[in-house]
Amino acid sequence: MVRRRLLGPLGVRLALAFLTVAISAIAVFAALTMLSARHEVSGLTDRNRADDLSATAVAAGEAYTLAGGWDKADLAGAAAVAARSQATLTVVNATGQVVAAPTDALARMMVQMHGMAAVDTPRGDPLSEAVIVDGVTVGAVMLRFPTQTMEAEQHVRDALARTALMGVLIASSVALVVALSVSVRVTRPVMALTTAAGDLAAGRRAARVETDGPGELRILAEAFNDMADNLDREDQLRRNLVADVAHELRTPLAILQGTTEALLDGIHQPTREVLGSLHDEVTRLRKLVADLETLAAAEAAGLRMHSDHTDLRQVATAATDLLRPLADEQELTVVTDMHSAPTIGDADRLQQVAVNLIANAIKFTPSGGTITIRTSVAAGSSVLEVSDTGPGIPADELAHVFDRFWRGTNGAMASGSGIGLAVVAELVKAHHGEVQATNNDTVGVRFTVSLPLDPHHQRPARDAPG
Repeated sequence: MVRRRLLGPLGVRLALAFLTVAISAIAVFAALTMLSARHEVSGLTDRNRADDLSATAVAAGEAYTLAGGWDKADLAGAAAVAARSQATLTVVNATGQVVAAPTDALARMMVQMHGMAAVDTPRGDPLSEAVIVDGVTVGAVMLRFPTQTMEAEQHVRDALARTALMGVLIASSVALVVALSVSVRVTRPVMALTTAAGDLAAGRRAARVETDGPGELRILAEAFNDMADNLDREDQLRRNLVADVAHELRTPLAILQGTTEALLDGIHQPTREVLGSLHDEVTRLRKLVADLETLAAAEAAGLRMHSDHTDLRQVATAATDLLRPLADEQELTVVTDMHSAPTIGDADRLQQVAVNLIANAIKFTPSGGTITIRTSVAAGSSVLEVSDTGPGIPADELAHVFDRFWRGTNGAMASGSGIGLAVVAELVKAHHGEVQATNNDTVGVRFTVSLPLDPHHQRPARDAPG
C-alpha cells in the first residue's frame, strides 16, 4: 500500500500562501501600531511640556503683577510648576536679561515632589514663552527639560516594539498551525479525487470518494461520484444493448439460416409461405437497424434541425391522426384537448416526438383504456402532454425511462427495442426544452414536454379546442 503524503505540492503552496498573507498582515499591523504609539507618546509629551510652559508663564505673570515688577516678584509658584515636570526655570525681562533662575529652590522642590535624592540635569535647548501682563510683554520664561523624560519615552517605545515582536511571533505560530490545518482539509479531498480519477481511468469502476469536504469540494466530490455512477450505468446499458441486440438478432438470423439451408438442401420448396417467413425476419432486422439509426439521428438533431415558427397543436393533431387507426384497432379511446402552443422548432422532429409518445401510450395501455393528448401554453412555455391509463411506471424507474434501451419491469408487456423515449429526450433537448414522466394520481403515466414559447407569439383572447 502506497503511503500518501500529508501535504502535496498544492498543500505546501496553500500553506505558504496562507502563512505569507497572515505574517504580512500582522507585520503591517504591528508597524502601524508602533508608529501610531510613537507618535502619540511623543505628541503627549510635547503637549504636557507646552501646558507646563504656559502654566509657568501664567504663574510668572501673576508674580510680576503682584510685585509690580521683577525685582520683588515671588517666583515660587512658577518654580513649583516647573518642578512638576522636573524642568529648570529661567526668567528674563523684556530686554532679555535674566532676572531669576531659582535653581536651588527648584532642586529642593523637585526632591520633595519626586522623592529623588538627585535629579537629572536638564540639557538641550530651552522652551520659552512670553510673559504678558495687561497686553504688554514684560519678559519670558524658559524651561529646560531633563533627558530622563526622553529616556522614558524611548523605554515606552522599546516596550511597544517588544510587545509587537512577540505578537508577530505568536500570531505567526498560530497562522502556521491554521494554514497547515486548512491546507490539509482542502488538499486531502483534492488528492483523493485525483487518486479516484486515476483508478476510474484505469478501469476500476468502483472508485468513489468521501463527500465530507468543505463547500465546493464536497459538491465536486458528489459530482464525481454521480459521474462514476453514470459511467457504471452507461456501461451496464452498453452491456444490455449488446445482449438485447444479440437476442434480437439471434432468432431472425437463426430462422434465416435454417430456412435458407433447407431451401439449398431441397428440404423446403420456395413457396409463398416460406418466402413470406424470410421476408418477416428480414423486416425485423431492418426495423432493429432503423431504431439504431433513429437514435443516432436524434442525438445529432441539434446539428441538422430546420427551425421555424410552428405550433404544437398542429404537430400533435397530425401525430394523433396518424396513430388513431392503431388505437382504434386496440379498442382505445383517444381524447384530445388541443390549444395553440406556438414554439420555434423543426416541425418534423417535433411530430416524431409526439408520435413516439402516443405510440408508447398505445403500446402500454390495455384494451378499453384511454389516451389523453393536450397542448397548451403554461408558465411561459409551450406544453404537450400525453397521458394514458396503463400500469404506470414504478417510482424507482421514473428516472431511467428516457435512457436508451431501458425497458423496465413493464417492458415484457410490449415489443420494441426501448429507444423510443430516448429519441424523445434527445429531440426535446435539441429544442432546448424539457420532458418529464410522472405517474397519474389514479392509474397510468403522463409525459409532459415543455418547449420555449415563440417570442413573437401573441396569445389570443380565447383558444379554441383542437
